[in-house]
Amino acid sequence: MTANDVIKKAIDSSDMKELKSIGDLIKQRKENISQQIMRDLKVGDRVQFENRYGEIQVGTVRKKNIKRCVIDTHDGGWNVPASMLQAVEEWDE
Repeated sequence: MTANDVIKKAIDSSDMKELKSIGDLIKQRKENISQQIMRDLKVGDRVQFENRYGEIQVGTVRKKNIKRCVIDTHDGGWNVPASMLQAVEEWDE
């Protein structure tokens, strides 16, 4: 049984109060992951993300805000949530 099966079974058997608690836990975990990404990123780091058209954009961190970063790419500047960013080791310009 996979983790997704266990989670689905738990959700299916939960009442509204438990579902709200599960939702709050998921939200908190996502926030923690975003905060960790923001701590690890520095201005000048190379990153990639998927834009709204499904294309992979590669760029450099220009500015860090509280939850988002401004990323410079060949197509201009993008204001991207930290949760969408992945560090890139090497890239071709």
